[in-house]
Amino acid sequence: MLRWAEIHLDRLVENYKQIKNLSAGKKIIAVVKANAYGHGIKEVAQTLAKHTDVSAFAVATFDEAEELRNIGIARDILVMASPLSEGLDKIKELNAVPVIFDFEDLKLAKELKIPFHIKIDTGMGRLGFLENQWNKLLEELKGTNLKGIMTHFCCADEDKNFTEYQFKEFLSFFQKLKSLNFKNLTIHADNSSAIPFKLNKILTHSRVGIALYGTKPYENYPAELKQVMEVKAKVITTKELPANFPVSYSATYKTKQKEKVAVISFGYADGYLRSFSNKGYVLINDEKCPVRGRVCMDMTIVSSKTAKKGDTVTIFGEKITFEETAKVAGTISYELMCDISPRVKRIYFYPSQT
Repeated sequence: MLRWAEIHLDRLVENYKQIKNLSAGKKIIAVVKANAYGHGIKEVAQTLAKHTDVSAFAVATFDEAEELRNIGIARDILVMASPLSEGLDKIKELNAVPVIFDFEDLKLAKELKIPFHIKIDTGMGRLGFLENQWNKLLEELKGTNLKGIMTHFCCADEDKNFTEYQFKEFLSFFQKLKSLNFKNLTIHADNSSAIPFKLNKILTHSRVGIALYGTKPYENYPAELKQVMEVKAKVITTKELPANFPVSYSATYKTKQKEKVAVISFGYADGYLRSFSNKGYVLINDEKCPVRGRVCMDMTIVSSKTAKKGDTVTIFGEKITFEETAKVAGTISYELMCDISPRVKRIYFYPSQT
């Protein structure tokens, strides 16, 4: 096996338990969209479904909802980012709950008489009803099967003040909604970043994604999270290059002196971004090995004094986290996780006791 990802589901459970404690009694909506951020939607959902405080799963598409039902997930499933028209042929069969974010979909939901959540745009500028639409929205909601409301915090990892402003906007809408006397609504705004802010005056649920998978949304996050995924590959050959020798496409790197390099079986087709060219590093035998030249589709060349053919290379792991390597590439840990290719075999380590 030349490339693989080790998924530690025991760490997933430990992260969940810490997040649950931070959530001050709120139920958990586990975000498992995008194949559970690359970790495997089946294995992650089935593991978390063993915990009663995980009351729902959140996905982006109706196809993802169908995948959850096909593996036996019976909990509520929120479809957060698809027009309702995309799921008309399966919405009732799946018993999935769409998040409604415009009046066209609201009209469809009313016609179908299905349960749904609505999304309020309090400052993200993406999906949801704006404040100048609230009066019309309240009128249209009368007599519907509304089950929940939500918003999305856009800066909770950077700007607590703006997050508090967004929450006040959300609270303002909720106060208006109370006049319609909906009962037992699911109310959720917390994401991983905002959970420690304790904005729980009206919230019933926390919607958790990245923290489950072991990435802290910001420095000093009050939980000791463990990275769930470790990505590894093999050294397929080594060689000693002479001084002034070009390495990889476009010869963007040339050796300054005689230099030993290792070719590893992992490239941008596997999820190692081309932007790591001449900037990234991997671990071989605990040696920090810098990337030399351009990352290739199937291979990457690194400088290493200790590497031997067949050695295991850690691309991402506990000692070389998604967080720190994302900074090198000028991106975020989410992208690195989601970019791990399907051809990278997932190997699962299950909790001994959940």
